[in-house]
Amino acid sequence: MSDWQTFIESQPTQLQDGNYICDASELGLILVTGDDAKDFLQNQLSNDIAEIDENHFQLSSYSTPKGRMLAIFRIAQIDNGYLLICPLSLLPELLPRLQMYVVHSKVSLADASAHFSRIAILTDHADVIEQSYLPTNEAEVVQSDSLIALNFGQSDDQSRFLLLSLVVDEAITIWKQLSESLQTSSFSAWRLSEIKAGIPVIYTETSEQFVAQMSNLNLLGGVNFKKGCYPGQEIVARMQYLGKLKRRMFLARINTDECPAPGDDLVGTNVEVADGSGKVVDAVLDHQGHCYCLYIAQIKKAVGNSLQLLKQPKAEFYPLELPYPVSED
Repeated sequence: MSDWQTFIESQPTQLQDGNYICDASELGLILVTGDDAKDFLQNQLSNDIAEIDENHFQLSSYSTPKGRMLAIFRIAQIDNGYLLICPLSLLPELLPRLQMYVVHSKVSLADASAHFSRIAILTDHADVIEQSYLPTNEAEVVQSDSLIALNFGQSDDQSRFLLLSLVVDEAITIWKQLSESLQTSSFSAWRLSEIKAGIPVIYTETSEQFVAQMSNLNLLGGVNFKKGCYPGQEIVARMQYLGKLKRRMFLARINTDECPAPGDDLVGTNVEVADGSGKVVDAVLDHQGHCYCLYIAQIKKAVGNSLQLLKQPKAEFYPLELPYPVSED
């Protein structure tokens, strides 16, 4: 067990919805290095790698040739390459798949998760937000020799940050400093903040289920339609320019004590078998026991409030507005 995990396990945690810090070890890090790293990522991912630098990160996706997403990343440029941030549970499948496309390129891929202590922060406290090591604006990065800090934007009017530290002692010092102002929560709280912010996450259970536009990734700046080819690009472009989007991502509160899991089926009203109506992206209970859920579903059924959980047909849906503009056209 690492020194960081030993320290984290000594910290009391209680689910909090705001003004907290939490251990983010459930996030994995893929390190991409080498002379051809930039070109390699440009040829694999949905966004334009040329638009990021050491001061700005971006949202992007990695898909099959059929346009089905295998992962959604936040990508940061560092001194010797790039860091791809996604759920740690995806890495055993993602790394070998990405490695297949390296061929003769000067690119190295590695799981760098164990090298970084990861801390997530959600707060509206000025004394925390104004710390010099935290970036001011959404999608900005502040880097030092041992610390990378990313600004993930807001959720519930509170600012969100992810810290990646190469030095355990530094991470522990920061944790102790922040815990004087903030409560300690579990990673479920961070997942909840992603849900309320309308940010999709791909898990093992939902891998290869969704095209980028279904998850609103195009509305979040995670797709560049002017860049060159990448796996699934033709499908994504065809949907954007020639097709009419029939499914997209929605946010709701569900009246249930047991949140559904990623990949759980949504069906039409009074339907008792999976009918392709939709799937859960992610769902988490808040500290009051309310279940918040992102789900991708047929637009007509979602707007018409004619959906239910296959496993919990009596659980009522209360639609919520996403925190960014969405068109039904």
